[in-house]
Amino acid sequence: MITHYFSAARSRKMQILDAKKAGSWCHAVTPTDSDIEYLAETFGLDRNILNDATDIYEAPRVETDENATYVFTRFCHPDGENTSTEPLLVIYTDTNIVTVMRTQDQVLDNLINNTIDILTTQKTKIFLHILDEINKSYRGQLNLVSKQILKFRSQMRHTDINSEQILKFIELEEDLYEFLSALQPQALVLTALESGKYMQLYEDDRDMVEDIMLSTSELIELSKSRVRTVSNIRQAYDVIATNNLNRTFRRLTSIAIFMAIPTVIGGLWGMNVAVPFHAYPHAFSVVMVIIGISVLGAVGIFRSKRWI
Repeated sequence: MITHYFSAARSRKMQILDAKKAGSWCHAVTPTDSDIEYLAETFGLDRNILNDATDIYEAPRVETDENATYVFTRFCHPDGENTSTEPLLVIYTDTNIVTVMRTQDQVLDNLINNTIDILTTQKTKIFLHILDEINKSYRGQLNLVSKQILKFRSQMRHTDINSEQILKFIELEEDLYEFLSALQPQALVLTALESGKYMQLYEDDRDMVEDIMLSTSELIELSKSRVRTVSNIRQAYDVIATNNLNRTFRRLTSIAIFMAIPTVIGGLWGMNVAVPFHAYPHAFSVVMVIIGISVLGAVGIFRSKRWI
């Protein structure tokens, strides 16, 4: 689906147009082949690069030709089936901004709904606001991930953790690594844009680029910190689980040894040969006392060695 948006100084409210207009923002969501063809013909864009925007694993980068600058980014999309980030292509032309999203998401809703006051005629500013909204999508999800990590750590201290909870925790770690794989090359893209090689930047624009770069660096460091926290918790859980397993095996081994004592003694007195107390009327009681003393002695030895 393709939508043309337009806002200018005279009419700041975001309008929806029927066709391209100089200074408008063209937004394509889940584009079909016909949509790709329309964008290529209407704006003079490269079809192959447009098709790259529909690749779920496309990495952030910058490409340029004589007609436009293509900036590939990835925004946070935690509800994705295969990945927790999705590609977003932002195209900067002489007269328009074009965005292509592989899947529907709310990441740009603040811009579309005029929650943030922007003018589509100011191409550079709307482009930078798009990058800023992408960073906000990561920040919101990282805050949620931090809460989930704290919750899991609390559960690990007070209750037993089941397999389903462990799998969810591992998924958190995978998401964090995916955030890093998107944010780190995205930081390089911002560095390239700051040079002014790909688009003209005014003083205010440079300040905003620096703010976005700082925000991206903070998100990268926050992701790394959360990865370390998850890794430490997972290692601690492995140590605790291994220790509990060893204690369980020690208990089972001890029980087997304690049960073997009466078995051995009972077997000896059950042989079809003459044994001590075979003619004694209270021999059974004597044997039971011997078994009890032997078991208690074994328990005492095991406790003194801290084997149980």
